[in-house]
This record gives sequence, C-alpha cells and structure tokens, in this order.
Amino acid sequence: MRILDATLTTTVPGDSPPPAGTRALALLLRVEAQPRDRDIKAPYGNLGITYPSLNADKDARIGGVMDGATPYMTEDQMLFGEGVQGVNPMFGVLEANTVYYQLAWQIVSEKADLTGASLCRAELNGDNCIPIGPIKTSP
Repeated sequence: MRILDATLTTTVPGDSPPPAGTRALALLLRVEAQPRDRDIKAPYGNLGITYPSLNADKDARIGGVMDGATPYMTEDQMLFGEGVQGVNPMFGVLEANTVYYQLAWQIVSEKADLTGASLCRAELNGDNCIPIGPIKTSP
C-alpha cells in the first residue's frame, strides 16, 4: 500500500459533509499484490490515521479510525467507470498483476495538528505505519 495523495476536505464520496468543526483527511491509496503474480484478498484492516493532537481531539465525532472508503478500482475504473462497483474492500479479491486505487478518509478536527501524520494498520505485533507526507487543503 502506498499513499499517493492526502487532502483535507469537506466532501467525501457518497457521504454527507463532515460535522461542524471537523474536516475529512482523504487519502488516495495505491494497492497491489506482493508478489505481483498472484491474486490477494482485498486488504481490509484496522486502519487509522495517527497525528500529534489525535488523543486530545477524540470525541463522539473523531475516533482515530478510518470513517469510510471507496471500493478498490483500477485506474480505468477510477477515470472512466462512472457507476462501476469496483472490488469490495471487505470480501473482494484483487487480481494478480493489477494496480488498484482506493480513496479512504478519516474525520479530524479543523484545528488538528497533522504534523508527521501516518496511516497505520493495527497489528498484533504493534502498529505498521506509513508516513502521509504533504497534506493539501481543498477549498
């Protein structure tokens, strides 16, 4: 899994706008099988974005886990497949030698300190995290 883009936004696909005083931190993810020559079960894990002010920001609206995600889609499906269902993130299979994309988001406070934010998958042996990098803000 690789993060291609991170944007603070007030709009997310198919959902109502984030609650007042919050925004959605939306990530465009690139996912493919490792090794590439075999099918894999679509990754569905306990993902969450961690950042310095997360514990102070947590409340009924902000929990520290992803709040939503689109199905996995190929590049063609993302660009030209309006109405395409894509691969179900919970039960689907990603085909071998195919790159998939997914938009996932988490609600954060408008005042969140996102310095050094990371996307983490909670695992039994500790968190496995990917640094998010630069975060854009949509108007």
